[in-house]
Amino acid sequence: MFIKFIESLAYSGSIAALLASSITIFTMIFLDTGINYILLVLIFSGTFTVYNIDHLRDLDKDNQTNPKRVKFIKDNKTLILILTTISFMISCSVIFLTGFEILYFLILPFLLGILHRRLKWVPLTAAFYITLSWLTVTVLLPAYSVNKVPHVILLSSILGIILFFNAYSSSLRYKFYAMKYVRYMLYLSLGVILVVLGLRGKYLGIIPLAFFTTMALTNFMEDEDYEDIFFDGLQLSGAILSILFLILIML
Repeated sequence: MFIKFIESLAYSGSIAALLASSITIFTMIFLDTGINYILLVLIFSGTFTVYNIDHLRDLDKDNQTNPKRVKFIKDNKTLILILTTISFMISCSVIFLTGFEILYFLILPFLLGILHRRLKWVPLTAAFYITLSWLTVTVLLPAYSVNKVPHVILLSSILGIILFFNAYSSSLRYKFYAMKYVRYMLYLSLGVILVVLGLRGKYLGIIPLAFFTTMALTNFMEDEDYEDIFFDGLQLSGAILSILFLILIML
């Protein structure tokens, strides 16, 4: 029963939405902006909406790479459509309440999310534009009203590499270039951890997220099938631990 529940969260895009929200919470704590709950609702609902629009529109192709998710979506299509519609309406309501200037940060991620079904089949391209989208939403959006440019740039650079791991690990299931580049991801991961250790202080909070994302790559085997629960679940665990670690460091 519990496994079914976790699978439902993964296949419905809920874990991805929770991951985006968790990284945003980390950014808010790191930059000392205070927790903006309205913004978190927008990021969760927006991520949930975009992911499900993509999944609903590309069932045939996705069936080649993630048949279990496709089966889940087909079996629960009406419910997912209803939840996605509600989520979209919540996103629109939050944008209306917070001001339309927030749209400057949302237009690019939304458009890339809609075009993802075509762009994701181009090797390595997906990892870059997904990283850009996630970085815009989880770092630049919560930081836009904070006058801490050096910290924002450095945090964006470090998290950007980790978010690239996230996007890349999700692309592994397409098997185009899977094992060929894994060792480079591991080198990048080691580099991130060394940089963070050198910076010390609050930056040490990034280590769990980097470590768990690396685990998703090191456990990858090209002849096995991986589900959303594997990649997204590991990264969500890392993000939550990073939040807790950051809070402990700041005490």
